[in-house]
Amino acid sequence: GLKRGTPDVQERAAAVSRPIPIVEEPASKAEPGRYVERSVPRLIRWLLSLLDAVGVPTSGLLRRLRGARYSGRPPACEPDGPAIVMCGTVFPGDARTYLVLPFEVKDGSTRLEVEYGYAPLRPSLPANRLTQTILDLGLWDEQGYRSAKGFRGWSGSRHDKVILEACRATRCYRPDPINAGVWHVELGIAAVGPTGAEWKVRVRARSVRTTRTRVRYPVERDHVANPSARWYHGDFHMHSWHSNPHGPTRQRFIEYARQAELDFLPVTEYVVGVHWDEYGRLQEQFPELLIWPGREIVTYFGHMQCIGETWGFIEYRHGFEDVTVREIQRAVREAKALFQVNHPTTFGGPLFRNLCRGCAFELGDEIDWREVDTIEILNGSVVVQRKLPLRKGSVEFENPFMTSAIEFWEDLLNSGFRVTAVCGSDFKKGKGLGSCTTAVWADELSRRALTDAIRDGRAYVRTRGVKASPELDMTATTADGETGTFGSQFVVPADDQVQVTISVRGGGGQSLRVIRNGAEALVVKIPYDDFRHTFTASRASDEGSFGTWYRVETFDHRSRTTVGNPIFLTDETAPSPAATPPSPRRRGRLRRNVSAARALRSLPQGVSS
Repeated sequence: GLKRGTPDVQERAAAVSRPIPIVEEPASKAEPGRYVERSVPRLIRWLLSLLDAVGVPTSGLLRRLRGARYSGRPPACEPDGPAIVMCGTVFPGDARTYLVLPFEVKDGSTRLEVEYGYAPLRPSLPANRLTQTILDLGLWDEQGYRSAKGFRGWSGSRHDKVILEACRATRCYRPDPINAGVWHVELGIAAVGPTGAEWKVRVRARSVRTTRTRVRYPVERDHVANPSARWYHGDFHMHSWHSNPHGPTRQRFIEYARQAELDFLPVTEYVVGVHWDEYGRLQEQFPELLIWPGREIVTYFGHMQCIGETWGFIEYRHGFEDVTVREIQRAVREAKALFQVNHPTTFGGPLFRNLCRGCAFELGDEIDWREVDTIEILNGSVVVQRKLPLRKGSVEFENPFMTSAIEFWEDLLNSGFRVTAVCGSDFKKGKGLGSCTTAVWADELSRRALTDAIRDGRAYVRTRGVKASPELDMTATTADGETGTFGSQFVVPADDQVQVTISVRGGGGQSLRVIRNGAEALVVKIPYDDFRHTFTASRASDEGSFGTWYRVETFDHRSRTTVGNPIFLTDETAPSPAATPPSPRRRGRLRRNVSAARALRSLPQGVSS
């Protein structure tokens, strides 16, 4: 009789952290046991839960009172037999943790049905987005809940019921035979309301006849969509049907991408990789496009992206048992994929954690930044509109998370990490895909060429998409004739100068900003659409051991319109950075203005043409 909550459509995906402490049975037991817990009197659990929600450390006492453990044999599902039911409670101290529930599937089962629900423990406070409980659902088969082959799927909190058969399955889940053995339901305790919640899981096995077989159409890994060297455009954060039941079908996904004039399409579904086997026909139908399956790795402490040939499984449960973000990074590298940090500064802090579970990046001190290829400096629309309270009309302003994300990225650059800035629309329902794009200069339109170009930093962000953003280019030339562009590194003496020419097309009436080491160095007007500006760059006297970097961006009265990746001027003896930089700073306006004034004095005035 439990009814599931209704979390915000955009922010359902979340994983978990450490497991709930459970008393294990002695190691001599051959089988994992049934999950059980003791009942706690309502008044006691209600008071302790409220205290836990306001910061009083009572979660440990609640766990001891519950006495959660695995005991005896796991419940067994007989084909066409009665459903098995597992139930329990969660409290605020359990948030951002994981619970795995074992059950046994008997021989003869060909169909598995898993249902679940949850509701606040009463008396409860009025439900809203800040006090909601969210539990996410995943499923692992007889090969184990830590086995890549055992992962059958994850649907977040979007489905009350999932069905698996050999030839078909609910969205997000992998169709394959239902083999006998011990399976596991995974409950991700994404968020818990202040009074706690109760949950119930129901599993039923059936023996239905199936005659169809699963048909797979994998995307060709080595497809070359265009052999020419040029600028190619892509959206680095795109979701489809496996991320949202109301999301676009595969065909509609391609249509939206073509309307946005995208060349490469990273299909970054939540956690799962089943879509790798589904886009092959569309790749053959649209050979001029490059379909690039990937996944968004959602944890409760930050979302990351794996873009590449990752159809199998990439761990996403940072903090669960011995899973760490560095283990996740290693798996992405082994898959020869790009590793990206998504929306690093979105909805941070405990107050807003329920609005977007795990969206703000909290793993800065645990991740190896040397193994990060890209960072999302813009997520969603660059211009945000909000209605004015008690008045007609609305106000629009630049997405505030872009400024904080750029500052986060600049602090990484200042610490010596060459992380390429990209953007992603992150739209779940199709319309809006490509609303912001990243332009990449690649030798050809292929995964290999794009991966090399992105890791080299040969890219810039067009914040309003292909159609509404200016085109940007950068050419740097040293005194000895060496040339380069976005992402290039030049080893130059401290007294040498580098000539940098910026070309802007379609930006008449906007402004060009030059930034050095995170400080505004120069702003010039762009009087007409085909505009060029040249300035002299040199290494700063206070650059530190990692050199000096310059980047450019364009903007108008509404927002930034392009953001370029930097060039680097370094000493050849510059050391490699440590794996973890200092915590990113939040630079205030006064500090930025003082830094800009200092930089402006030492930067020669440019020449426009």
